[in-house]
Amino acid sequence: MLDSIRKNAGSWMIKFILGAIVVVFVFWGVGSFRSKRLDIMAKVNGQKILVESYRQAYNQLVKRYQRMFGGQIPEQLMKQLHLKEQTLNGLIDEALLEQAGHKMGVIVSNKEVQKVILSIPAFRKNGAFDQKTYEMVLRNAEITPLGFEHQVRMQILTEKLRALVGAGLMVPDDEAKEHYLYENGKINIMFVPLKADSCEGEVNATDKVLAAWYEDHKEEFRTDPKLKIRYLLFKTSEFTKGVKISDAEIKDYYKAHLNEFTVQERRKASHILLKVPDGAGTAKVEEIRKRLEAIRAKAEKGADFAALARKYSQDNGTKEKGGDLGFFTRGTMVKPFEKAVFALKEGEISQPVRTRFGWHLIKLEKIEPARTKSLKEVRDTIIERMRHQKAGQLMWDKANKAYDEILQMGGLDAYADQNKIKLQETDFFTKKHPPALLGQNPGILDTLFSMGQGDLSSLLDVPQGVLVAEIAEKKAPYIPPFKEVEAQVKRAYVKEKAKELCKEKAKEVLKIAREKGFAAAAKAKGLKVEETGFFKRTDMTARGKLPFNVVQQALSLYRKKPFPDDVAESGDTFYCLGFKASRAADLKDFSKEKDAIRKRLLAEKQRVAFKDWKKHLRERAKIEILQRP
Repeated sequence: MLDSIRKNAGSWMIKFILGAIVVVFVFWGVGSFRSKRLDIMAKVNGQKILVESYRQAYNQLVKRYQRMFGGQIPEQLMKQLHLKEQTLNGLIDEALLEQAGHKMGVIVSNKEVQKVILSIPAFRKNGAFDQKTYEMVLRNAEITPLGFEHQVRMQILTEKLRALVGAGLMVPDDEAKEHYLYENGKINIMFVPLKADSCEGEVNATDKVLAAWYEDHKEEFRTDPKLKIRYLLFKTSEFTKGVKISDAEIKDYYKAHLNEFTVQERRKASHILLKVPDGAGTAKVEEIRKRLEAIRAKAEKGADFAALARKYSQDNGTKEKGGDLGFFTRGTMVKPFEKAVFALKEGEISQPVRTRFGWHLIKLEKIEPARTKSLKEVRDTIIERMRHQKAGQLMWDKANKAYDEILQMGGLDAYADQNKIKLQETDFFTKKHPPALLGQNPGILDTLFSMGQGDLSSLLDVPQGVLVAEIAEKKAPYIPPFKEVEAQVKRAYVKEKAKELCKEKAKEVLKIAREKGFAAAAKAKGLKVEETGFFKRTDMTARGKLPFNVVQQALSLYRKKPFPDDVAESGDTFYCLGFKASRAADLKDFSKEKDAIRKRLLAEKQRVAFKDWKKHLRERAKIEILQRP
């Protein structure tokens, strides 16, 4: 089976399909690295990790975040994520798991890999695995089946090892009960927020103070390296004009890509939603369900569903439209809702359906069956695709030929003179703010900024087509004189000092609160005391009132320790916290939830055990980093 489906190229698809990482290769700009693809990045107990493997994995990770952020990864996030170290650590972990599996005799057979692949919905057509669909999905993602199957194998191996490491772990009833009491107990927190910008007016930023502060913070204002490039651009659009597509080519393309023109089944539905409050007990949940049952009874007796939705539904987004959700396909709605909708016939009304939003009553209005669009419907789309493909091939042929001539002639200027072409030139730019011409490909920018003045790039794949660039001028980073950046310095100084003042003010409030109470402390500083209201200890937003890290500190408070040791900080806001009250959990529902709690706790124990085991493997391993990322 595996041999029969190995026909294309690629690597990390399994992590996309199974809910983890999915990415494709990004273009790196020059060929010098490719010539070193067999260089060794690291060794794990003698097993080699190649530079090329590292680079591919890094590219994939970068691409993943590019997709998440619409093509550009925020610079601060890039720094925080440590993507290069993350990539290398992932490859080291993979090598360690493979070695451990071999020592422990854990085997993943081809049949097991086949079973996973055959079960993946993305590779199915009409409910069954389809070879062409499999090839198309991997080809479109630029992934090789060989690499894909390796990732499937690693996923299975990891799960087997996790099961072995976690075998024998258990959760006693007492532990489950203790966890239930903690999860369902509630707490009410008093808090006073102080925003740093409210203290900016108190900052004394004289010229003398700013100049002195700048002397200690000069490095923060060092400029970024800058480039100016001259370039020759081969635009895709310039090659599409003369491209002709024959009827026979259109028909052949249509036959070869039928799967791409398949429209999924769509269903149109309306619903009535009754929300379930956070922390609602079993009795309350059942009460709301019965209310929805009564509404359903009215609909079954002939009452207009849309009118009922307008009267009773608590979904503000659809209420005024009679609960109309429009058409949607599988995978659009939450699972319980989807399961109910796709089990209904046209005109039918569901039983009450519970989701995280509450209880739903669903009416299926219309079904549009899956179908394949006709050639007539997609003809223009096919022509446009084929024209673009042919134009792309013509463009690359032209660019490759021109590049050879540029090298033979000794540079862009000679080529431009010979062919009576005017070279274009950018303004100075930095890596953070590249010209639109280059797009947001970090590989291309890394390439250009690593080149010297007068150096010629390879062919670069840019949004408009193919580019050949020459470094026209470089500006090294420098520390500007104070007067040149005085406004920036003032903004930075005021922000820093305002934050310090605000923190001190928050500490004063907390000190007074300990001595005289929260109300007196707030009054003394002209501030307002707020409350979270009762929230479960599992609610890490305190009903949306506090940031995650502040809630963590709040949860450490109780009647005998009503105030924290210090103020909490989140961004540019400081929080003075105080315990107000708590409510113990009711044990009446414990028996119903016990099994679910034990299952959850066991999974967490197994996760921690596996993590500790991997850490142990690392500590015992001989890991040699031969090239730093």
